[in-house]
Amino acid sequence: MRKLRGGPLERTGGEGLKSFRKAVAILEAFSIREPRLPLTEIAQRAGLPLSTAHRILRTLHAVGFIARDRDRDQYRLGLRLLELGSIVLSNMELHREALPFIEALARESGETIHLGIFDGIQVISIEKIDSPHGLASNVTIGKGAPAYCTGVGKALLAFQPDDVVAAVCRQGLTRKTPNTITSPRRLRQELTRIRSLGYAVDNMEHEIGVRCVAAPIRNHTGTVIASLSISGPASRLRDADVPRLAQRVKETARKLSQQLGHRS
Repeated sequence: MRKLRGGPLERTGGEGLKSFRKAVAILEAFSIREPRLPLTEIAQRAGLPLSTAHRILRTLHAVGFIARDRDRDQYRLGLRLLELGSIVLSNMELHREALPFIEALARESGETIHLGIFDGIQVISIEKIDSPHGLASNVTIGKGAPAYCTGVGKALLAFQPDDVVAAVCRQGLTRKTPNTITSPRRLRQELTRIRSLGYAVDNMEHEIGVRCVAAPIRNHTGTVIASLSISGPASRLRDADVPRLAQRVKETARKLSQQLGHRS
């Protein structure tokens, strides 16, 4: 069998492949627990000189693979990686198994349904079915939203280690609406309540006029890996409706968790 010619990286005499491996080492320096890192730490973890790490970071930043927080002089993974990752979402176990449950909940409730995951600081929506009755929500698939003031976010944050909650608080609990929790102490109290009840409520904390009820989803190890929510206008999803909606969301999340191998 004729051997295939090498790709572009190999045809550059190995230099391109070396640079590629260095770029991968830089990307792998980040983790869910440490999504933001300074240049010195990145260089150390990647085993590269500071000048080399800085040069590669500039290249990755130019194509959107890396973002930079200039006020803190730290780097984080860019949204371009999320866009590429969305291509394989259809093959992810979570996304594949969740879709029938999301569709059923959307039909039963007539409201907007979100499926979200946690990136260490924010919640990322990976699936959404809009209500046929309309919902003025600005949450879109693939984009991050604050974990501390959204239903899907709080349902995830409540089951994270203390150091992760502390990191979210250090980022700042910016007030989005008059109902937003901006006190770390109050947020921790809210997360304790969520763990006790098994569901979270966004009571117009992220967007005025929008109420959301969310429940956590667990994998086969019992780890909370995602959350599921029903969202709608507060005029339609009233305070009195929250217990009923919570039971529906919790039941759907429980069945999905079982599908993923979780056993209570």
